[in-house]
Amino acid sequence: MPRELKFSTRIYKKEAVQKAIADYAHLAKFSFSNSPRYIKVKIDKITSGVENKFLDEFSNYVLGMTKKCL
Repeated sequence: MPRELKFSTRIYKKEAVQKAIADYAHLAKFSFSNSPRYIKVKIDKITSGVENKFLDEFSNYVLGMTKKCL
């Protein structure tokens, strides 16, 4: 079942989301879109065995990448 995360553009950088998607691409299938308020990330086909922690870990990684992009 696909999941969706929304990252506020007031906090998160598009480049950080793109980097996180590239770095996690081996664990799931991603697509994303931008709006003025949010960067929406759709996640599907998460690798078996990591589903329970995947969304939290991915979100934390995006936050870390955002800090590096500042």
